[in-house]
Amino acid sequence: MKAFFREAQTDIPFTLNGRKGRVAVYYGAGPDASNTGFDAIPGLSFPNELCRGYPVMHARIEAFAGTGYRMFCGWIQVVTRECLADVAAGWEQAERTSSLDLPPTLGETGVPFAVQGPLPALFDAPCMNLGGCAALRWTADSFLTTLPLRSREEEITPLLGFRWGYCEYAPGSGRPVELTPLEVTGIQVWKSHLALLRRDCAGWRFAEQQTG
Repeated sequence: MKAFFREAQTDIPFTLNGRKGRVAVYYGAGPDASNTGFDAIPGLSFPNELCRGYPVMHARIEAFAGTGYRMFCGWIQVVTRECLADVAAGWEQAERTSSLDLPPTLGETGVPFAVQGPLPALFDAPCMNLGGCAALRWTADSFLTTLPLRSREEEITPLLGFRWGYCEYAPGSGRPVELTPLEVTGIQVWKSHLALLRRDCAGWRFAEQQTG
């Protein structure tokens, strides 16, 4: 994956459990559906080659000064869909919904983490999410966070965040997929999703402020 996006790497520093670290985010248009791994997903309802040109994002912790339990953390991702029934209406008329982005095996479990463990990596490659939309703006807010180690009474605290995504249009429109530039985000974006996180993951506590 690193070789795909050598020119599109964004480095983001963070502090976890008193130790400094760095996340490298590799982000760009997927050049080949098989390299992206779509052929490993069973039961896709469309040919995986249609996913060429859609965004691929891989965030990895490439430097961290801690060891052992200091390495444990998690990734939380919230996806916002803005759906247009008519492209001519413009995005200000879009129907907007946000949801916690989880692997299918974790859906409706109340767990907030897309992935967790010692220095976990986050990978995502969205594709063909139009549904009934004439056009879709798909935006992901990705957060590296602390991971409670003893109980759910410990707050989950954001360490860093970034935003990425794309726009896609109905087949036949003649318009290609448009990637959104990756943006490093601050605490206000995390706060904007707290109501959703607290509603869908009621058994967990979420901090108001970022650490580091």
